[in-house]
Amino acid sequence: MTELSTDSTATADSWDGILANLRSRYPGQKDSVLFCLFKLQGNPELGLRDFREEAALHGIPMAGRALHSAKVLMGLATVKPRAKREAPTEQPASDATNNTPVARTRRLRAGVDTADNSIESKVLDAVRQIQSAATAETDDLRKAVRKAIAILQRAVGD
Repeated sequence: MTELSTDSTATADSWDGILANLRSRYPGQKDSVLFCLFKLQGNPELGLRDFREEAALHGIPMAGRALHSAKVLMGLATVKPRAKREAPTEQPASDATNNTPVARTRRLRAGVDTADNSIESKVLDAVRQIQSAATAETDDLRKAVRKAIAILQRAVGD
């Protein structure tokens, strides 16, 4: 009797294979971002409306943030720096109610939290920019290798 193979490994041409490949190249990214990357690699001019229905067929919810993240990863868009919030200025206490330890602690905590978020956002922005640059450079190298292979194939006569 012939047994049918129930091999669950995906071929490279199927969506599951493509998704697995993208997950290995871009670890930690959501499937919606990976789907946008896949579609933008074929045509960088596409918009969310162009492939939202196709994403739904694969069970991937789409949002504009996913498209923007994919464009940033590909180097097609840049991350806009967040507007800096200024720390609240401390007013001199004019009466006893504003000079309580609780009020002073809140003002100090607000200043510390803002500084921590600012440093964290700067680090995240720097990491995103480095990733974008590396991805763009990798894509450029891949294109150059493909062109070189095509030239060599023409020279050999395949």
